[in-house]
Amino acid sequence: MFLVVQKKPPFSYQSQGLAETILADIAAFSKPVKKFLSTLFSQWFSISGRYNFVNMARYMNYNEQSLRNGFERGVNFFVINQKIIQNHNPQELVLAFDPTFIPKSGKHTCGLDLFWNGKEQRVKKGLELGCLAAIDVDNQTALHLEAIQTPHAAQRAKNKSNLIEHYRNFLLQRIDALKQISSYLAVDGYFMKKDFILPLVNQGIHVITKMRPDANLKYLFRGKQKKGRGRTRKFGDKVNLKKLDLKKWEKITSDKNELIYTSEVYCVTLKRNVRVVYLRHVNGKGYTILLSTEVGLSAIKIVAYYRLRFQIEFLIRDAKQHGGLQDCQSRGSKKMGFHFNMALTSVSLAKAEYYLIVAKEKRGAFSIQDIKRQQQNKTLAHLIFCNLDIDLSCKKIRRIYEKCCNWGRIAA
Repeated sequence: MFLVVQKKPPFSYQSQGLAETILADIAAFSKPVKKFLSTLFSQWFSISGRYNFVNMARYMNYNEQSLRNGFERGVNFFVINQKIIQNHNPQELVLAFDPTFIPKSGKHTCGLDLFWNGKEQRVKKGLELGCLAAIDVDNQTALHLEAIQTPHAAQRAKNKSNLIEHYRNFLLQRIDALKQISSYLAVDGYFMKKDFILPLVNQGIHVITKMRPDANLKYLFRGKQKKGRGRTRKFGDKVNLKKLDLKKWEKITSDKNELIYTSEVYCVTLKRNVRVVYLRHVNGKGYTILLSTEVGLSAIKIVAYYRLRFQIEFLIRDAKQHGGLQDCQSRGSKKMGFHFNMALTSVSLAKAEYYLIVAKEKRGAFSIQDIKRQQQNKTLAHLIFCNLDIDLSCKKIRRIYEKCCNWGRIAA
C-alpha cells in the first residue's frame, strides 16, 4: 500500500503566530494579501533547494502562477519590519545602510548593470541592493527594514542622479519613519560625502562613518582673540593625523589593542564642527578615524555604533546563504523587490521569534541553518504523522515526533 500524500498545510514554524499578529495590525493590507504573506512567512524556511517559483510551489499551498501573481503585488515591507521591531521593543536602536551585490544574468533583467562586488573586490555584471536595517544595540543584532534595487546607469542618467544621490533619496523619502526609530545612521567610509551626509543632517539624522586617513580637519581656535577690526578667528592649525598633538585631544581608553582619543574639530569637507574619534592600533600599524556629525555624542558610543554597523553584513549573509536572497527567478522589478525583502524579512522574523525572546543568560548561538533544518524536519514529520493518522497526544508518540523534528540540529 502506497502512502497517500494529502494536500494539507505543512506544520508551520513558530514565527507564523508572530507574523499573523503583526499582519493583523496592518489595516492597509487586504485579507488575501495577509493570507498570502502569512503562508510565505510560515513556510519560507521549510523550502529545500533554490527559492524560485517552480520549487516554492512544491512546498507551498500556492501553485507557480499564484506565486508569480502574489510577488507582483506591491507590499510595504517597511511597515511589516517596523511592526516586528516594535513588537520586540528594543531599548536602543541605530540605523545602518549598506549596498550588496546580487549575481544575476539575462539580457532583459530590470536593473542589470556593472556594480561593485565586495566579495570578489571587483566590478561585475549583476544587480545591486541597498539594504536598510535597524541595529539593536543591547542585543547586538540587525533587524531588516527595507531593501531597494539600485537602478542601472542609464536610468540614473535619465533621472539626473548618481549612486550617492540615489542612496540619499531613498533614505530621505522615509525620513519621518526613520526618525521615530533612531536619530543615528551608521555607514561605511564610502558614504563620507557631503552630498549624502548634509541633507540627512538637515533633516535630523546624524551620520556616523569612517574617514580617510588623510582627512582634512582643522582644530578649533581656543586662544585669545586679537583686538581690533576684522572677524574673530575660528580655526587653528590643520590636524596632522600622522603625528597627533595629544594636548588637543582627550584620551578615552587605553588597552593592549588600541588607544582611543577624541576631539571636536572642524571638517573642511562638510564645513561644520564634528566629533572625531582617533583609534591608534597598538599591535598593528596605522590608525582609524571615525566621525559623528553630532558633537555631543560620546566617543565610546561612536565606536560602538560604527562597529555594530557590521551586523547588517551578517543579516545579508544569512539571507543569501539560507533565505534565498540570490535565487529570484523573475526579471521584473516588482517581483524581484518582493523576493529580496521577503528573504531579508524572514531572517529578521526568525531572530525575533527564536533568539530575541530568550533571556540573554539563556541564549545559545543563533543559527539560521539550524532553524531551517528544524522547519524542514517539522514539515516532513507532520506530513508523515498526519497521513498515518497517528495521535500526537500520546507522550511516547509525541517524544518520537519531537525527535524527528530535531533530527540533525546543532543544539536540539
